[in-house]
Amino acid sequence: MTVTATATHAEGTSGGSNYYDGRDPTAPPACNANASQIATRPILDRTTGQQVASIQIFYSWSCGANWIRVTGNPYGGNTTKYIESSLGGWNSEWDPGYDSSYSMMVYAPGAAHINGYVYLFEPGINEWNWKAEGFFSL
Repeated sequence: MTVTATATHAEGTSGGSNYYDGRDPTAPPACNANASQIATRPILDRTTGQQVASIQIFYSWSCGANWIRVTGNPYGGNTTKYIESSLGGWNSEWDPGYDSSYSMMVYAPGAAHINGYVYLFEPGINEWNWKAEGFFSL
């Protein structure tokens, strides 16, 4: 299965000591080439509790790294994505718009755990205008 990522990343920060921490899954060595979607989690509207979007969690077998993709953002404001590995790698980033966006990777081979969250915002300058959230822990 080939997983392609199509969104660009506006801003973000990363940390960790592994080569794959904070790297783009589509950049050489193209970790997305043999990746699999390993889980999906809902993103729920904070007012209605209804699912409005999804978090897809991917794992690259050759790179031993994970990343997430958010699909179906209905609001058009920033999508804030955070993913961390029990090995110390982490990535936090945000980008505006509808459609989908993906995160950079964290190194988490074998039995390493990953955690994270996603917040969806309406367009605007108020950083507290978040509309929906989703969490994951694997």
